[in-house]
Amino acid sequence: MKGKIFILVLIILLAVLVACKEQEESKIWEVSPTFHIPVTFNDGTEGEYLLIGEEEKAGFLVGSGEKGEAVARPIIANRGNKYMWHFGGADDDITGDFKVVGVNEEGEEHPVLLSGLDETVWEYPGISLSPNNGADSHTPSGMKFPSSGLWKLKVHFDEELFAEVTVDVEEG
Repeated sequence: MKGKIFILVLIILLAVLVACKEQEESKIWEVSPTFHIPVTFNDGTEGEYLLIGEEEKAGFLVGSGEKGEAVARPIIANRGNKYMWHFGGADDDITGDFKVVGVNEEGEEHPVLLSGLDETVWEYPGISLSPNNGADSHTPSGMKFPSSGLWKLKVHFDEELFAEVTVDVEEG
């Protein structure tokens, strides 16, 4: 009898652990929120940039427009594009080599930063960062995703994980 109770308790614990793991994994793949930062364009127009990521931590520009009208442009698979990253935090946290590890839904890691016209690389060594648009620092980059679907971008400075941003990449 004690053996049957032990096995029953073990089965229940295993079911709870599996359910918690599935719930945790579903949270991992939620698209990051967007947020706005104000900007004054060259012509004097008040507008805003639309970024995806974690406000006051890390995000990159996905759209712009007049105040209240900024719309995100889609991220398209196999199409390189320029993106401006904005970072918040202590200066000593955001220095050195800038690395972005792209992880697809299957858990495969890919370089997504562009070096030149079409070559992807893991990192930009020794980048120069400066304040911009209210962010503590920023840097331009090119990125290209090899397939559509959800992608988690693991952002590192000098091999230390700084932030994660999850994006939905559309078919080209």
